Amino acid sequence: MAHILLVEDDADVQMVVSEFLGTLGHRVSPASSAEQARCLLAGAPVDLAVIDCLMSGEQGSSLAEHASRQGVPIILTSGDPHYIETASEHQFPFLPKPFRLTGLEELIAGILSRSNAG
Repeated sequence: MAHILLVEDDADVQMVVSEFLGTLGHRVSPASSAEQARCLLAGAPVDLAVIDCLMSGEQGSSLAEHASRQGVPIILTSGDPHYIETASEHQFPFLPKPFRLTGLEELIAGILSRSNAG
């Protein structure tokens, strides 16, 4: 399966999503900040990154652009009304919070199949 970078500053959300993706057979590298995520990106290749838009410090959109320049497919998430209202304007696939884990699974499967086909 895939190596997924999960960037989420809410510890409960990070734990639930990490465990779920692990049950699907994915290897998950969790990060609670953009700074930590940049270190993980520098240390090992990842197949996909799921990034929360709003975090303390560097925001998810900036991190997403950085990871995308390295060829990493991105999924952005947020529960912030502004990000949800402007979802169609996002450069990357967007999943509003709260989301169903099966919705995340389907989005990941679609992105990975396109990445592997290309």
